[in-house]
Amino acid sequence: MRTFFIFLATIFITIASSAASGPGKENDFGGKRVLLIGIDGCRADALRAAMGSGKAPAFRKLAAEGCANWSVFAGGEMGGATEQATKSGPGWSTVLTGVWRDRHGVSSNKFEQHRIAENPHFMRRIKDAKPSASCASLVTWLQIHDFIADPSRADGAEFLDAKISLRPDPAKHAADWPEFDAMIRDRAVALLREKNPDAIFVYFGQVDETGHAEVDRAGKFSADNVPYLDSIGRVDVLATDVLAALRARPHFAEEDWLILATTDHGGIHTDHGKQTPDERDIWMLAHGGPFRGGAVLDQKCGHSVVPPTIFKHLGLAIDPAWGWEKTPLLPPAKKNAR
Repeated sequence: MRTFFIFLATIFITIASSAASGPGKENDFGGKRVLLIGIDGCRADALRAAMGSGKAPAFRKLAAEGCANWSVFAGGEMGGATEQATKSGPGWSTVLTGVWRDRHGVSSNKFEQHRIAENPHFMRRIKDAKPSASCASLVTWLQIHDFIADPSRADGAEFLDAKISLRPDPAKHAADWPEFDAMIRDRAVALLREKNPDAIFVYFGQVDETGHAEVDRAGKFSADNVPYLDSIGRVDVLATDVLAALRARPHFAEEDWLILATTDHGGIHTDHGKQTPDERDIWMLAHGGPFRGGAVLDQKCGHSVVPPTIFKHLGLAIDPAWGWEKTPLLPPAKKNAR
């Protein structure tokens, strides 16, 4: 991902007052809701190593109680129209819009000549279908809001009821990224306690920055690199608190939360962007709804399946003209009764 733009250390928080979603089943989806956790630059083999060594108990529990798919890919279909650089700009554009570079037009972190307005953020499409739905996005990589969320607005109308943007200080060379990820955790916890989001995206950036050797000079993208695995462990601690706040909601028993977690790309040495397995091989965890029982899914799919999987859970129709994946992430097949 790398932080190419020069920003002051700033916090931008926008909370809309029009959110009408209630707790429990008092929302547009009969209690169904979605939490999407994004971990920038987290290799699949590294996450598995962190889970296996006890550094990532929260994600291990999500996989044990839900489902894990280690066959997900970034970068599109190699050699085809959807192939795209394994960078954060194209990656998060695909995760959040449900389409690849051939449609969203994002080829780098500069977002030049993008077509996000024609292929908007999935939360914009949720609001189109259900205007009273409550959607929230919390990030520390500002390009997600500046170049994916904001261009997704219809006639300039904000569709995010909670929009929290935190900018780490570039003068600290990403050393404060863990601190800012923790601030994202704090705001996500408060939102789950005080509001009733139907869809919430929570982004953490320090794993990628550790892979780039920014947070830790000994870091690199490798399942054998201790600082890189430690950064996954720190994010696991933050995710633990977010999940605890979700489960502590007063009407949680009436709510049907789908929890998805994934990444935008992997990495090799201290960089990423090409089409090596280290950069392309990613993962997805799913918990709730039909994703239960600790199954390991073997569905070969891109992270473009995130929006259609969310829409299926919420019971929303998908317009074929959007160009989304026809097949969302699939739960384990039901065993025949005997």
